[in-house]
Amino acid sequence: MARINLPNPATMPDADRAAYHRFPANLTRGLLRTTAEITDGYLSLGTAFPQSPLDPKLREMVILRVGALSHSAYERMQHIGIAQSAGVTDAEVTALEAGRFDELTEEQATVLRFVDELYATPKATTTFDQALKTLGEQATATVTLLVGHYMMTARFLETLDIELDAEPTSWESART
Repeated sequence: MARINLPNPATMPDADRAAYHRFPANLTRGLLRTTAEITDGYLSLGTAFPQSPLDPKLREMVILRVGALSHSAYERMQHIGIAQSAGVTDAEVTALEAGRFDELTEEQATVLRFVDELYATPKATTTFDQALKTLGEQATATVTLLVGHYMMTARFLETLDIELDAEPTSWESART
C-alpha cells in the first residue's frame, strides 16, 4: 500500500485528470500529489526519450539496468514489454539485471558500465571516455539524463511505495 493517499481519477480536478489521462498509472497518481504542472513536466521529459536518436534497444536496456540497481519492480514491470518489443532478449535481460556485461555486446557492456558508474556517483570518470567514444556526444548526454530520470523515478516509487499497476501502461497514451 502506498505511503501517501493516491488521488482517485473519478474525483480529480480537471487539470489533474488531464495529466492522469496522459499516462493513466499509479505513478501518475503519485506524481499528482505534487502539482499538475510538475506531473506534466515529468511526463513530457519521460515521453521525449523515445524521440531521441538513442537506439531503442539500448535505451530500454539502460532503463532496465537502472530499475535493477534501484530494486524497482515498478520500472521493470512498465518497461520489460517495451524492451522486448525493442529487441532485448530474455538472455540480455538476465545478463543486464545480474550485471554480467561480458554476456552482452561490447557497445552494450560499455554503456551499462557507464550506467553503473552514474548510478553510484554523480560524475562518471572511469567510464566516461569509453562511453563518449562508443556513443558520441548526443547519445552520451541522453544516456546521462535518462539514468538521472529513472533514478529519480525509482526513488519516488520506492520511497512512497507506489503500488504496481494491474498491467503496463501504454506509452502511446502518454504522447498525446
